[in-house]
Amino acid sequence: MVEPKTTFDYVGEIWSIADWVRDVIRPADYNKLILPFALLRRLECALEPTRDAVCKAVELHEREWGVENEAYCAFSGKSFYNVTSFRLNDLGVDNTLDALMTYVGGFSPNAREILTRFKIRETCQDLQNEGMLHEVCMRFASFDLSPETVSDRMMSDIYEHLIQRYGEEIAQGAEDFMTPRDVVRLAVSLVFANEDSFLNSNDGSIRTLYDGTCGTCGFISDALDMLDEWKARHPGISPAAIVPYGQEREGVTWAVGKTNLLLRNIGNAGQDQFDAMRDLSEHIHQGDTLSDDKFEGQTFNYQLTNPPYGKEWKVEEQAVREEASYGFKGRFGAGLPAIGDSSMLFIQNVAAKLAPPDQGGGKAAIVLSGSPLFNGDAGSGPSNIRRWLFERDFIDCIVKLPTEIFFRTGISTYIWILSNKKPVNRRGLIQLIDASSKRVPLKKNLGNKRYEISDEHIDWITRTYVDGHDHGNSVIVPATEFMFRQVSTRQPLRMNIVLDATKTDEFFKHSKPMSKIMAEDREAIQVWFMSHDGETHDYTWAYTATKELGKLMRNNKPSKGQFVKAIVDVFGVRSSEADFAVDEKGVKVYDGELKDTENIPWGMSFDEYMSKEVLPYAPESEIDVNVKDSGPLQDGQVGVVGTSINFNRYFYEYEEPRDPKEIAKEILELEDGLELFMKGFLQ
Repeated sequence: MVEPKTTFDYVGEIWSIADWVRDVIRPADYNKLILPFALLRRLECALEPTRDAVCKAVELHEREWGVENEAYCAFSGKSFYNVTSFRLNDLGVDNTLDALMTYVGGFSPNAREILTRFKIRETCQDLQNEGMLHEVCMRFASFDLSPETVSDRMMSDIYEHLIQRYGEEIAQGAEDFMTPRDVVRLAVSLVFANEDSFLNSNDGSIRTLYDGTCGTCGFISDALDMLDEWKARHPGISPAAIVPYGQEREGVTWAVGKTNLLLRNIGNAGQDQFDAMRDLSEHIHQGDTLSDDKFEGQTFNYQLTNPPYGKEWKVEEQAVREEASYGFKGRFGAGLPAIGDSSMLFIQNVAAKLAPPDQGGGKAAIVLSGSPLFNGDAGSGPSNIRRWLFERDFIDCIVKLPTEIFFRTGISTYIWILSNKKPVNRRGLIQLIDASSKRVPLKKNLGNKRYEISDEHIDWITRTYVDGHDHGNSVIVPATEFMFRQVSTRQPLRMNIVLDATKTDEFFKHSKPMSKIMAEDREAIQVWFMSHDGETHDYTWAYTATKELGKLMRNNKPSKGQFVKAIVDVFGVRSSEADFAVDEKGVKVYDGELKDTENIPWGMSFDEYMSKEVLPYAPESEIDVNVKDSGPLQDGQVGVVGTSINFNRYFYEYEEPRDPKEIAKEILELEDGLELFMKGFLQ
C-alpha cells in the first residue's frame, strides 16, 4: 500500500522544479513560477469532474452569455470555471506558451486576475525561449492536487511552506509574508472569545471579517479554520457565516492571499452547492490601506491585522494628511504619528472600521510593537490617538507576547483587543495581560523565531481574558490610570543687573539688530557703560537704561524689547538674594531657565500634587495657567492631557543585584584566562 504524501513531500517535489530551472529563472523570481503553477494545477484538478459540463454549457450558451459569465459556476460547481478544454499535460510541445496563455485566459476573472498578477507570461516566455516550458507544465501536471487527495487545509499548508521556502531562498525571513501561526491562532482566539451569541447562533445570519494588511490572508484563513473546528465540535449548530474582506499593498503577496481564499471551498466535503460556489476571495483587494482605502465608509464585525512594524508613511503622506484634515469624518481625526512609524495610523483605521453597536458591534485584534503604548509627549499625535481610544472606550485588552516568536524580529510585541461592545462590567476598564513567559522552545529555530506559543498557553491567555483574572499576570484597571495632565511650571526670576564695561563687545554681538548699531552710536553707548561700570541694580533698571541709551543714539535704533533683552542677557546675574523681577508695568517676570513640566495623575488635584511633589524642592514654583489643553480633543482646561501605558508599572519584578565580590571574582578569572590564552598564542 502506497503511503499518502505529506505536505512536505509535495513542497519538496514542487520545489524541485524551481531547482531544475535555476539557470533560467532567478531565485528572486521563483514565486512567479512555483506559486502560480501550483495554483493552476489545483484549479485544474478541482475542475476536472465538471470540465465536460462547462465546455458543453459554453457551446450551448456562448452566444447568449459570452465566455465570461457567473452562470458557468452552476456547471463547474465552484466559484470559478474554465471555458477551454486545455489541461497542463496537453498544451503541445511547439506552441506551449500560446496554448498556456489561452488556457489561462479561459478562466473566470477571479482566477485569471490572480494568475496574471504573478506575471506568469513573462516568466514562461523565458522558459519557452530555453525549450523548458513544456517540461515544466508536464511536471506540474504530474501532481495530484485534487480535493479528494489534498484537503483545503493541506493545500493552504503547501502554499504556506512554498512561500516560506521562497523567503529562505532569497535570504528574506518568512515574516515578510506571514504572521506565525501560533500568534495568529492566539489573536483569533481572543477575538472570538466572549462571542457566545455569534458562535451559538443558528439563524444563518452574516458576519464580516476584515484585515487591512492581509498579506497572504493567514489571519483570515485561520479564523475560518477555527470556526470550522468549532462547528465540528458542536454538531447541530451553524453559526453565522463569515464573509472575509482584506486589502494588501504588494501585488504578489496579494495574489497569494487571494489564492488561499479562492481555494478554500474546493475540498470541503458535505457542503451544499451554494457554499461550494462561494468565492471567499471576492473582497480581497490590492491597494495601500492608508492612502487608498478600498472599503471607504464600510465597517466590519471582526478585524484581525498585523501591520508592518516601524513602517514609514512618507509615500502616503499627502493622502493621509488630506484625510486627517477632514477630522473625524475621516479615519485619522485623532492625530498623526511621527512620519517614521505608521502603526498608530493602522490603529485608527481599525477603530474607524468597527461595526456600530446597532449593526452587531465590532471587535478587533491588532498586533503591534511596544512603541504605540507610550510614544509621543502629551498633546502629540500618538498621545492624542491613545486618548481618543480611551475616551471612546475602544481598548478592551492588551496582551504582552513573548519575545523571539516572530521570524525576523526578537522585539517585544503586543496584541491589542479593540471593541465597541464591551460588557457593562468592563466599560471604562482596560485589561493588561503579561504573557511574556508563555512560550516553549522550538526544536529548530526559524530565523529569529526560537519559541512558539503552545496551544496550552493560548488557552491560558484566552481564559485569563475571558475570566478577567487578577493573578499577578493580569490586571484590569480604569483607562484613566493611563492618563495625566502635563502642566507647565515656572518660577519667578530673581536677578540683578551688574554693569561690566568689559562686556560691551558682547552686548553689540547679542543679536542681529544690536550688531547693526552705527559706530558713532556704539562709542556713545560704550562711554555710558563706562560711567556706570560696577554698578548693581534691580531688574527693572534694564528699562531705565534702555530709555537713556535710546536718547544717546542718532541713527536707526533697535526696538525697546531688543535693547532690554540684550541688557538682561549680557549683564543680568541670577541671585537668590535678589527681589522678584518685574517689568516696567510691575508684572512679574519668570525665569526661562527654570521652566519645567509635571505629569499630574488623572483625578489628582493640582494643589495636592504640587504640595507633595514640587513645592518641597522648589517652593517658588507655580503652575502656568496660560498653558491649556488644545487640539482636536481639547477640553480647554489648564494642562495638556497626555497618555501612556506602562506595563512595568504592574508587572515589574525586582531582581536583586549580584554581589560585587562575585562579579570581581569573575572578572579576575576572565583576565587570568585571557593572559594564559595570549601566552599560548604567542609561544
